[in-house]
Amino acid sequence: MLRVIENARVMGSYHNSCIVIENGVIKEFGGSSLCDKYRGVAKYLDAQGKVVIPGLIDSHMHLSSYAVGKVRLDLRGVTSIEDLKEAVRSRALSLGESKWIVGMGWDHEQFREKRLPNRFDLDEVAPNNPVLLIRVCGHMGVANTLALRKLGLESEEGHLYEDRLYEALKRVPKPPNYRDLLLDSLYDLASYGITRICSMSVLREELDALLHLRERLPIWVHLFMSEEDYTRVEDGRVSVEGIKVFADGSFGARTAALREDYADDPGNRGVLLKRSGELVRLAKVLEEDGKMLAVHAIGDRALEEVLGALKLVKNIRVEHASLMPPDLLQEFKNRQPVVFAVQPHFTISDSWLEERLGDRVKYAYNYRAMIEAGFTLAGSSDAPIEPVNPWISIGAALTGGLLGVPPLAIDEALEMYTSSGLRACGVKKAPLSPGSPADLVILDESPWHLNKLDIPGIRALLTFVEGNVVYGEGKWY
Repeated sequence: MLRVIENARVMGSYHNSCIVIENGVIKEFGGSSLCDKYRGVAKYLDAQGKVVIPGLIDSHMHLSSYAVGKVRLDLRGVTSIEDLKEAVRSRALSLGESKWIVGMGWDHEQFREKRLPNRFDLDEVAPNNPVLLIRVCGHMGVANTLALRKLGLESEEGHLYEDRLYEALKRVPKPPNYRDLLLDSLYDLASYGITRICSMSVLREELDALLHLRERLPIWVHLFMSEEDYTRVEDGRVSVEGIKVFADGSFGARTAALREDYADDPGNRGVLLKRSGELVRLAKVLEEDGKMLAVHAIGDRALEEVLGALKLVKNIRVEHASLMPPDLLQEFKNRQPVVFAVQPHFTISDSWLEERLGDRVKYAYNYRAMIEAGFTLAGSSDAPIEPVNPWISIGAALTGGLLGVPPLAIDEALEMYTSSGLRACGVKKAPLSPGSPADLVILDESPWHLNKLDIPGIRALLTFVEGNVVYGEGKWY
């Protein structure tokens, strides 16, 4: 089937206004004369002079958590433990006794009480419901007494960190409409112009649900499985690209592994979860399958372990790479991983980071230095940790956020969410080129003609995947 988009302003080639699509793949570009060539044999869509860019890619998000977050208790913006307790009390009353209450998004840095909530707080307002509330970073949570008992876990204060939290989340039952939530979430992503994602730390339950939905998926879904659930799958728009592991935790939970003590917690250097030898072992197994190992490494100590692994293997992509001092920057320059999957919005949400790192904060989220060193940076949201709207994150990259990191140019930021994102997903074909899937977005505004402060307001008018409209009101005629 032949389709033609005419009257377009094509990113990277503004002399071209015509895109020809055949069987879901871009066939050729050209001017108005090319469009005229196919009249009578192709279906047309008028872009009305709007900008067309490649489909955007979120190279690191948690699809399952984002999806079930639609029915979980949203605790973002809660500013006190008393307000958190009231939210739990209200949910318990609406659900009735014995039903699970799972919430996410609280941040004790914003609480008036300046302390962590504990199981006694939750027992007070919901003693007859199992309650598990996950901190905004996703690396720690708090459970009440009944939840701990049902999960078979012990904790004096009810606090669960890293592996213990992940084990707890595996045991919490999924909503009965789990598949519908996944599908709705993928359509949400398409509405922002996202045509491809990498979903991280995927369990078999999520993979099975996506395979069940494979004929209905609006966008491409690349999966990085948990180690125990890894399997080889490539089925339609669903593919397993490798394994995701954690080398450390997060700044917010003070579990990111550092080479020096936390500035606000002397004696604590975080938690190192994986050493280089184990990373090498996993990477070599995946190398035989032509797959990648995605390593969560936020602190500089964890990044040292990744560097150790890169001496022996190359099929590693690094997730976050948040604290990159000059000596590590130089070493990574000599041993380039496949890609760094980064999250520009952390420069806004981690506004308190100087308290954790002191002077070292100047080495955090320094994407400018990483790009100048020749690194491939792929943009992402880490949703549901950060907003899934890529234009909000692109805006943060252009301004430096609240941490004042050196900003990027619009072309650099867009490359993070297009060609570099493809590489992060294991796709070798360049976007918006002959022979590549016709994954395109028509925007309501040109990113090159807006003030950088207005970039977060950009919206997708139409999103195409393999030449089909998956979001918007566009009609072929």
